[in-house]
Amino acid sequence: MKRTPSAYLAPLLLLLLSPLSLAKDPPAEAPPGVEIQRDLSFLSPDREEKLDLYQPENHTADERLPAVVIIHGGGWTSGDKNRMREYVTGTSLAKEGYLAISINYETRAGKRWPNNLHDCKNAVRWLRKNADTLGVDSDRIGVIGGSAGGHLALMVAYTGDHPKLSPTTPYPGISDKVSACVDMYGITNLLTRQYTEKDGTPNGKLKGHRLFKEEREEAPAKWRNASPVNYINAQTPPTLIFHGTEDATVDRDQSKELHALLQKTGVDSTLRMIEGADHAWPLQTKDFDLRGEMVAFFDKHLKKALVEKATSLRPANNSKKPNVLFISVDDLNDWEGALDGHPQAQTPHMDRLFQQGTLFTNAHCSQAVCTASRNSLLSGLHPSNSGWYSSTTSMRKSYEKVMGDHKMLPQHFRDNGYHTMAVGKVFHQGTSDYKERTKDFWDETGPKYKIPKELLERGDGYGGKHFYPFPKQGSQISRHYGKKYEDGNSLACGPLDRDDMPEGKMFDEIIAEWAVEQLEKEQSEPFFLAVGFVRPHAPFTAPREFFKPYENLEIKVPHIPADEMSDIPLMGKSIAHGRLPGGDHQAVINLSDTYWKEMVTSYLACVSFVDAQIGKVIEALEASPHRENTIIVLWSDHGQHLGEKKHWRKQSLWEESTRVPLFFKAPGTTSPATKSPQVVSLLDIYPTLVELCDLPQAPKLDGESLLPLLKDPSASRETPVLQSWYYGNYAVRSNDWRYIQYRDGSEELYDHRKDPGEHHNLAQDSRYTHIIAEHQKWIPKNGALPAGSDSWKGDKLDRRIEEWKENDSLPDWLK
Repeated sequence: MKRTPSAYLAPLLLLLLSPLSLAKDPPAEAPPGVEIQRDLSFLSPDREEKLDLYQPENHTADERLPAVVIIHGGGWTSGDKNRMREYVTGTSLAKEGYLAISINYETRAGKRWPNNLHDCKNAVRWLRKNADTLGVDSDRIGVIGGSAGGHLALMVAYTGDHPKLSPTTPYPGISDKVSACVDMYGITNLLTRQYTEKDGTPNGKLKGHRLFKEEREEAPAKWRNASPVNYINAQTPPTLIFHGTEDATVDRDQSKELHALLQKTGVDSTLRMIEGADHAWPLQTKDFDLRGEMVAFFDKHLKKALVEKATSLRPANNSKKPNVLFISVDDLNDWEGALDGHPQAQTPHMDRLFQQGTLFTNAHCSQAVCTASRNSLLSGLHPSNSGWYSSTTSMRKSYEKVMGDHKMLPQHFRDNGYHTMAVGKVFHQGTSDYKERTKDFWDETGPKYKIPKELLERGDGYGGKHFYPFPKQGSQISRHYGKKYEDGNSLACGPLDRDDMPEGKMFDEIIAEWAVEQLEKEQSEPFFLAVGFVRPHAPFTAPREFFKPYENLEIKVPHIPADEMSDIPLMGKSIAHGRLPGGDHQAVINLSDTYWKEMVTSYLACVSFVDAQIGKVIEALEASPHRENTIIVLWSDHGQHLGEKKHWRKQSLWEESTRVPLFFKAPGTTSPATKSPQVVSLLDIYPTLVELCDLPQAPKLDGESLLPLLKDPSASRETPVLQSWYYGNYAVRSNDWRYIQYRDGSEELYDHRKDPGEHHNLAQDSRYTHIIAEHQKWIPKNGALPAGSDSWKGDKLDRRIEEWKENDSLPDWLK
């Protein structure tokens, strides 16, 4: 579903709506621009319940406004139409061009249900009956309520013109249907309502209510019939739900249950969990301001011709939201000219790009493997909190449990007015790791890579077609050592001719072409374009022309001291060992005298190849009308070892695995040719983009916005970067140190001021006890178990160590 511009006006509205006192009783006078009429009759003449009407000042009946019914809370037994919550809602809506009515309804014992619902429905009917006099568009009516009023608002919205729940008097023949609903911490299912702990955590004990006197056991049908969740269907109106995380009156699972059912049914639904909020608050408090989100929601569903209509709260110089060009590069370490990771790296396009904004020279991933790193970045959640350490299968199975109402980065943009597009490897398996959710993330996706059978055979069954093609003769590892080594056959390399590629193209070239096509188009909405390049991920193959610049060079391979592994704990040795029988490093150096150098050359060629594809995309942006209003962020999911620590993959807690390029160009924010040495995390990308694009904050993010560092790259902050490698193995990278603590308690410590290659483990030196203690504070005390597990039973790293101990078989090259 497309979003109207109002969906991304909310932050502007927050700034422009006048602040209100937080006192319990609202002001007696209407704020500027608003007219209030008190105590109007809307029920039969004998009824005491009245309504207050809020409308824009000088509104006449000639202008038909959308209308909203406001329903107060009070546990169905008390409350009033003129409390601060209702006043804030009514004046906020009137300021933005709505007519709103705040109503009282039946609250007396024995008469409440369903008479209170009838009164609320009659308020809708009153608006329609008097539409001509009031200047109301009877086709554009919404409803909002808080607490018990939230429950009644949902019942009004979900039971429109219901044969048993709609009243017959005093407005026969007039519809009580509405088009949109906002629920503020209302009860959604009487049968499942729970007591909570003091912090709002539901404790499983069922809780009653004061809506009617019959108990749950004696009248379950009546409880069910008074629960909004039981009336959800495909025609249910769009719903915006607000709920505090520490609500101890109405448990937060009520809103989660409602949202889940709405999503399952395909109803437009948004759930906003307000961190730290309890119960019975207005839309504006000293801690938060939700008025803009409420108005934007009603704008989206109740206002017509919104694009052309300038509202009283929209600033005169309002400009289009910035676009986002989101470039990811697979397995790219610091071998770029600007990062000095390898003295022979040739990356002219990235180096030129890095001169246009801010480059973070000490950026790191959360976990150095594609699946975990990408899902961590895109969810904003650290693996130690999500339990997403490896398997995409377990991630899919645990998605709802882990994510709850939180959204992946592209969905957050899509739900807030952005046209989202993706091509290549953005998630681990392409544009999505969650097939059934792909449409929630992206409006458009690019082509996939099709590999013919004869080229597929070269990979010996290697998974992930987007990583192909393999070398002409297949993987050197499996061809040389045999079938037992096929599990590590991605350690392959070499130049390719065009006839080695499907239709003469590498996947990254197709990715670049599709991205260029999108940038050349006119875009009516702000866009979020994710471009996920695959190289330099193994196998290290690229078109032959990208090997030529390195042909006449004496390629430098990483320096490894003879005693490199002597001070590394067994868990570190097990990680370095890799996947191949006898160890990855032994397989590489024993294949031939030159294979190590061939691998390094090929990786450099792959980096130069992807650099050229990045150049195509950047040049297209610079030639497009989007140039001045597009944020560029470039990142890699993790690094890559090329023999450092005798390791040949990512998948470790050392610098070569975790350090990545991270670059931002944000028009109006970043300065050209700036670098920040501050240690930062890929987790920081999500909150940074949210802030740069002025979107609503996501409910739970583990990173910090980089905006202060983008504005001042010389600034610093105290937070280090936490990294994990599978369950219970952690590294903490601060500006000057790397501390590693494995799950068996063994440790490593490196001083990057003196030892950037991490060759000297200082963990056993008593002079650095205080440094270790400082870094240990950042390690989780109870990290999440792997998703889908209820206990830890060890893994292949533990089993390898046990085998070494039992058989006294630690390989000599790891000693």
